[in-house]
Amino acid sequence: MLLLMLGCSGTGALTLSDFELSWREDTAELTITRIGRTLLELQSIEMGNGTTAIDFQSGSYRFDDEPTAWTTVDHFKLLSRQDTGAFVADLKDAEGASLGLMQIVVNAEQELRILIDGTTGTNRARVALACTGDDTFLGAGGHAMDVDHTGQSFPLFVSEPGVGKADTEEYPDTWFLTGTRHAASYPDPFFLRPAEPAGFQVNTGARVEVDLCDSDPAQWSLTTWEEDFSLSLFAGLSPLEVIGLRTQSSGGVSVPPDWAFAPWADAVHGQDEVLELAQLLRDAGAPTSVIWTEDWKGGETTALGYHLLPEWDLDTALYPDAVDVDSMLEAQGFKWMGYFSPFIAPEASTWEEAAPFAITDPTTDEPYTFLSATLYETSTLDLTHPGAWTWAQEKMQAAMDIGFDGWMADFGEWLPPDAQLYDGDAMADHNTWPLLWSALNAEAIAGTDATFFARSGWSGGQSLAPITWAGDQRTSFDADDGLPTVVAMGLGMSVSGVAFYGHDIAGYQSVGNDTADKELWWRWCSLGAFSPIMRTHHGAYDNWQLDSDDETLTHYATYASEHTRLFPYLRGLSAIASESGYPLIRHPAMHYEDADWAAMDAWLLGESMLVAPILERGVTSRAVDLPSDVGWYDWWTGASVSAGDFSAGLGEIPVFASEGSLIPVLTDIPDTLSTATAEGVTDIDDAALTRTLRVFGSGGSFVEADGTRYSASGVATAAGSTTELLTSGALTVSGVTVSISGSVERTYTVEVYP
Repeated sequence: MLLLMLGCSGTGALTLSDFELSWREDTAELTITRIGRTLLELQSIEMGNGTTAIDFQSGSYRFDDEPTAWTTVDHFKLLSRQDTGAFVADLKDAEGASLGLMQIVVNAEQELRILIDGTTGTNRARVALACTGDDTFLGAGGHAMDVDHTGQSFPLFVSEPGVGKADTEEYPDTWFLTGTRHAASYPDPFFLRPAEPAGFQVNTGARVEVDLCDSDPAQWSLTTWEEDFSLSLFAGLSPLEVIGLRTQSSGGVSVPPDWAFAPWADAVHGQDEVLELAQLLRDAGAPTSVIWTEDWKGGETTALGYHLLPEWDLDTALYPDAVDVDSMLEAQGFKWMGYFSPFIAPEASTWEEAAPFAITDPTTDEPYTFLSATLYETSTLDLTHPGAWTWAQEKMQAAMDIGFDGWMADFGEWLPPDAQLYDGDAMADHNTWPLLWSALNAEAIAGTDATFFARSGWSGGQSLAPITWAGDQRTSFDADDGLPTVVAMGLGMSVSGVAFYGHDIAGYQSVGNDTADKELWWRWCSLGAFSPIMRTHHGAYDNWQLDSDDETLTHYATYASEHTRLFPYLRGLSAIASESGYPLIRHPAMHYEDADWAAMDAWLLGESMLVAPILERGVTSRAVDLPSDVGWYDWWTGASVSAGDFSAGLGEIPVFASEGSLIPVLTDIPDTLSTATAEGVTDIDDAALTRTLRVFGSGGSFVEADGTRYSASGVATAAGSTTELLTSGALTVSGVTVSISGSVERTYTVEVYP
């Protein structure tokens, strides 16, 4: 429906679907509301010209900007276009000259888009919007030190996040090593304002600068480094709905295979190490579906630790019998994964065949080279060159022919802005470079039982990379870049629609800090168990590992079992993510009104489980602010609990279930969520046969990915359990009846916690 009303004084109002616009032409101010909520108050529009010098080193970028010459839109002239179903206005400066056109359209039922077409000759556009005085801004991708970014100003530009973080956006002297506060592999110009609730997506691949009520507490602004400006406004009834709308509009989510929801363990240094680890895990009763071998193409120990060789083919010295190794792993129920990055190096055996597909130096037309993170000369594939895609995917297919079932798709941040591309502009395409890298990998595995995981991204990355990991954290408890940061990054990425998130257990990088020790490994492992993806990593140095002592192996087996036990719940949440765009990790305030949006020390796994890890060294208890909207239960004991201090020895992690929840888990935990043929190894087919339905308080429901539905009714009179073999039916225990509707015969156990 389109309604247009014009006033004599240059004011007007317009209804576009459910959105209501009102404006003043003489001041170029505009307000957008929906269902009685004010979503956006546009205060000013500016067009400008800016110049900058950019230093590039080690995947990091230092900008030296000259002051931008800005011209403010003084007023606008409405162009009556009622037949188009859109608001169209000619933007004018103080002298009446046109600065461009602004068009507002409803892109989808709950998405409105503001389009500003700037005049030729500008290369910056900025809009300023009103702050409320009680603002919350979440999103912006995966950031290590913040979840709520209110009161901050920062740029969004894909880069190495740095080893460690500065407290501000000022470049440290070691800018090529140490990150600024918001330096990130996966930035995203999407912001959630939960109070409205509304989401704001800057539709661009250019550099974006944000000022979130920082320089002016009454105003927040978005600046793009291009002459045009496109902003999508998503409006929903809840913050989670807004996230879902935006995620679905940017391609939805790519769901990994079932086997990805059991733990992954890494093994390097040759095929004997891989096979020994596989047998160790099975002997220890540590459920694991994946062994990840990143040095399948070679590795070496340097002063910077153990790092990979810049090759693209199998290292037959380390893995002389790779096909046979894969067969043995498959029999035991292990998927085998490897590693790729877009780097190509002159010292590699593949240089001559890959060099024609490298980015080039515009002054010489020769491959553009630079120093890698491990200080060898390298270049990167030009992902705009179709030949680069063909060449890389042939290498990936060769790896799959050996038996690899996927890989880490590393990097994506290292595109020098002054490089020459086959088709495009390196500066303009820089932020979307990770999307090209993920798209290449997604195309390579299409139609296969394989997956990959990436760390770099931009808007829409969740639709291409099935799994995103946090990157190379410090092997420490440091709040700038260690264990605590994976919680903040997980919460931030969830706002960006990343559904399947994981992290290197115990971190990776030990530059400037000690290597991982037993305490760090144990704490990180327990958090990994309550992450969508649980994965170990050896790190670059001599870190504590899952088999460093018998106690640690037992600890890993315990939490690997717990993670695998959650498979019906995690896989059911993944179906919800596919259908609605809702992430598996969620901020507690998305569901509970009295939770603090600024908190970044806990997360929800789905709606029903709250995970509150220990994030500091030497701590054996912590306060947990359990939301008071509902009651809570200790996940481990089923006891009713309330907010307060909870003990957590080294082998423990506080986890809670909300009142009124029904959470399905596996009763019998298999060795793998893949298939296995080896004697004595239980697999995903065995996992289909048993379920325990944990009912906390009264009520609760859940739908598994296979369509099996559970619904609880009645009020528990006491703790209790009952077991029965059935396909569909009802089980009653202690006053609670659980109805089951499914197509798979299983042995069901219902556990009730009053």
